[in-house]
Amino acid sequence: MKKLLIISLSVLTLAACSEKEAYQQTVFEQISHDPDIKSYHLDPETVTQCIVDLSSKKMPGIVPFEPMRKAAYEGYTKMIDLKKSEKPEEVLQELREYFGDAQGLADAHRNYSESYLECISTVTNRALDAQQELAGETKPEVTQ
Repeated sequence: MKKLLIISLSVLTLAACSEKEAYQQTVFEQISHDPDIKSYHLDPETVTQCIVDLSSKKMPGIVPFEPMRKAAYEGYTKMIDLKKSEKPEEVLQELREYFGDAQGLADAHRNYSESYLECISTVTNRALDAQQELAGETKPEVTQ
């Protein structure tokens, strides 16, 4: 019985990992071609990991192998790839079904957009802090 449970959990985890990896790869492809990432000389992998981690926190489901989380990864992947679609109207309708309705899709898009902006800001600030440290600059002290 224990072996069956372990095998079942392993299969579910691997299946969920493939959806997460597909989502991560899609985000990476988008980030790699983003002019802001290039102009600020940010590491696309770092930004991608940040976006995936942050947006995943607000996705349905608690653990990666949960069916709701698996569907969310699939939906987010399709949502990001919508611009590449040959039939965007059909994909948009499919996305509404993935997320329950138009409001669910809007919430998912907002989650992704907020994660994207927060990660760009965070990674940019870290890069600026690292540059200041390398240059030997110190931050001015705040007095009250």
